[in-house]
Amino acid sequence: MKWKVCGMRECENIAAVAACKPDFMGFIFVEKSPRYVGADFVIPVEDLGGTKAVGVFVNEPVERIITFAQHAGFTWVQLHGEEGPAEILALQKAGLGVIKAVSVAEEADVMAITGEPDYFLLDTKKGSQVGGTGERFDWSIIEAYPSKVPFFLAGGLSDENLEEAKNLGTKYPLVGLDFNSRLEIQPGFKDLEKVKDIAKKLAI
Repeated sequence: MKWKVCGMRECENIAAVAACKPDFMGFIFVEKSPRYVGADFVIPVEDLGGTKAVGVFVNEPVERIITFAQHAGFTWVQLHGEEGPAEILALQKAGLGVIKAVSVAEEADVMAITGEPDYFLLDTKKGSQVGGTGERFDWSIIEAYPSKVPFFLAGGLSDENLEEAKNLGTKYPLVGLDFNSRLEIQPGFKDLEKVKDIAKKLAI
């Protein structure tokens, strides 16, 4: 089971979390997010080890995302807007891995999934908020998942529901878990002890 820690921003915290060896680490390039890293942010790639850096965007033009990738140093992108197959393919052709986020509140949201990113990410729908709601959706509606593309699960994940989330992988093409606000001391800063606990439990 892969795992991802999203909403990172502070350099020392980034290095400490990376030492726990998550597969992915997310950096939010969306101004309205409380975890916004800033337009000039450069990811300390040397501190990540084998962890893959992910730039998170909402309805950003493909050309700008590619420019951000070259400047900031990420090789994966996570899309939270209305991006369609054309944008996804263009980013993949530019050498970026693509995670397409889908906001989920009801079965119809899952049934409407189309396209072929590298991964989907099922997250809790909550108005215009970008990531980190701290709330989970009704996981039973994943039964309607129509795609063969593997997906990440996000939204309110913590050590309290970790085993339940992992068990979904026996029924669905669940490839990984995405952690954010439930591991935080404050927006953009993760509690290292909570991260270590997640790493330990995922290794079992």
